Amino acid sequence: MTELIIPGMVGISAGFISGFIPGIGNFATLLVIFPYLYSLDPIQVLVLYVALTTISQYIGSIPAITYGVPGESSSIPAVIESKNLKDSRQSYQAIVQSAIGSTFGGLIVLIITWLFVDHLMLLMNFFDTKMQLMLYVFMLVVMTVIVRSNSFLVNVGMIVFGLSLGMIGYNKWLQTSILTFDQPQLYAGIPFVIVMIALLGIPEIIKNFDVKQEYKPLAKEKIKIKFKLVSSVWYSLIGFIGGLAPGMTTTMSSQLAYLISKMKSKNPVDRITASETANNAGAFSQLIPLMLLGIPLIGSEALVLNIMEAKGFNLGIVSFPETFQTVAISLFVINFIGLILAWPLAKHISKLFMINLKVVYAVIFVSLISVVAWVGYSNYQLGFYMIVFMALMPIAILLRKFDTMPLVFAFLVHDRIFELVFRSFYLFQK
Repeated sequence: MTELIIPGMVGISAGFISGFIPGIGNFATLLVIFPYLYSLDPIQVLVLYVALTTISQYIGSIPAITYGVPGESSSIPAVIESKNLKDSRQSYQAIVQSAIGSTFGGLIVLIITWLFVDHLMLLMNFFDTKMQLMLYVFMLVVMTVIVRSNSFLVNVGMIVFGLSLGMIGYNKWLQTSILTFDQPQLYAGIPFVIVMIALLGIPEIIKNFDVKQEYKPLAKEKIKIKFKLVSSVWYSLIGFIGGLAPGMTTTMSSQLAYLISKMKSKNPVDRITASETANNAGAFSQLIPLMLLGIPLIGSEALVLNIMEAKGFNLGIVSFPETFQTVAISLFVINFIGLILAWPLAKHISKLFMINLKVVYAVIFVSLISVVAWVGYSNYQLGFYMIVFMALMPIAILLRKFDTMPLVFAFLVHDRIFELVFRSFYLFQK
């Protein structure tokens, strides 16, 4: 287990950045540390990702509550309710209770899953080729609806474009090359790291570059902490279910809990605590389809799956006992670290908003371009990688006002979808 400590700490640091800087998110953060991520063993990659997603939920609540800026999309309910907080003392109370609720939510669903893990594995016998194909199609359909910053037609167009980009190269099922223009480098397809950085990372930075925020100190006096066991269990279970929603996961968890809490309480602190408890529960449940079936529910999971499979490790029912045990132990430790960061250290973390975010975004922009160059150089194709990257940049500029996640997600899972389609076709013929 000692070989997992450093990747876990890197994941915690990355989760801190992901949760704190508006608009970056887990996906873009993974891209920034891609060279390090790709150097790890498959299980280390998974542990790093678990640490990142968990800590980002803890940290994301701080800018959401204090400044009304969502560090993570799952913190939107906290942003809404932050306007109803009376003063800095109540803001600090919301942060502390959210941290405690997040720890409880993350651990209680982990324990429940541990108790019923054998039943989960039995259910996997029903997930054959056709069922998996239906799940992937369902995820893409759901994504056309849930990405509300785009219109339905824009989301459909992005998914089609993402799948089309994935078709470029030599298709083993059709036994023909598609749009390779007789260029040997294109036979393997467009490198996924270029698509992710050019069509997701860069547009997000351009979109958020002009974010402005003023530092607001939190209260120094003591606060009264309220913990409601029954409500916390209830919102944890809601979050667990919401985390299984394709494309939404923690966002669905926090929204469901928030809507229910609005009917039960008028206190903004209680509402924020409910949503934050649920989204941390969802941060764990979203991992179950990935570990059990090798099916990613969100783009960042698709990226992690892609890296692990490139290293010869297939997530599924065979590897599940090993991966679940490792993830479970890691989560116990990571949740308590998150509690420390989002409670005793919250006042110090909030001071980081005194940093000029434009400088931060500029550094991230340069880092992403450096990642493209590093991966190209490592594969002895620096010129090819930079040419493809520059070719996609005009598209990135055109799409800078949209959420490009449907495009990138479709590109990342295209290979699995096409494989399931052709496999289902051959099975139908028999």
